[in-house]
Amino acid sequence: MTKNNDYRYKTFTTQLLLGDMRFHKSAPKAGEPFPDFKLETTDGNVISKQDFTDHKPMLLIFGSLTCPMTASAMPIIKHLHKQFGDKVDFVLMNVREAHPGELIPQPETISSKLEHARLLKRLYDVDFTVVSDDIEGSLHRALDPKPNAAFLMSATGTVLFRSLWASDKKALAQALDHLVHENPQRKTQSQRMFVPVVKAMGHVYEVMQRGGSRSVRDLWIAGFPMALAGRLASLLQPLPKDMRGIVSVSILSAVMFVLTVFVAFT
Repeated sequence: MTKNNDYRYKTFTTQLLLGDMRFHKSAPKAGEPFPDFKLETTDGNVISKQDFTDHKPMLLIFGSLTCPMTASAMPIIKHLHKQFGDKVDFVLMNVREAHPGELIPQPETISSKLEHARLLKRLYDVDFTVVSDDIEGSLHRALDPKPNAAFLMSATGTVLFRSLWASDKKALAQALDHLVHENPQRKTQSQRMFVPVVKAMGHVYEVMQRGGSRSVRDLWIAGFPMALAGRLASLLQPLPKDMRGIVSVSILSAVMFVLTVFVAFT
């Protein structure tokens, strides 16, 4: 788990990138209690764990303005909300900025973090509840401070399912379908990396530009392959953004293969 004094980082690093690739061993698993929480909504209300227990299950999604994974995930989450929102409460929680920069810095006060949550709601036209974690990310850290994970909580207040990426449509749809039809969960987590991350490459350039030149610079330093794939994807208009990511990574993979073969035979 991220140390408290490191939580609100100002510079994205390779260590953070690597840490996002798997759930931490201390993260709550299926069958374990969901942490208690009180979270302020973008319209000034407060929700708590007790508002959901004995009422409805809840799907909690992490996101931020400077997270390309969030940008890729939101159309999927909104589609799932239309499909399952009458049986499951969807909550988008604004967490720390994934790639802070001079245009969108890491919030230093709860008021600025709430403003980021309001901007997040407007940016993606979210029609379900959007909240902000507290300034030190108490719930985020208690679950696992990933940039765009999703946790499904039962109406009894336990973790039912967790997904490393909210853009893992297949895994989340299956978990929600099993829940609403009262079937046992076949899988209790997803840590799929390849497809969610590849699709998100089509959103990288736009999201980094939103954060500012420092966001762009830090990504080139900390995650060069991600920055390169994102920049190439930005040139592949008018393809849809997720498809740009797929094509970009395919092109770079093909180039790497050709270079490897060339070096091997010279």
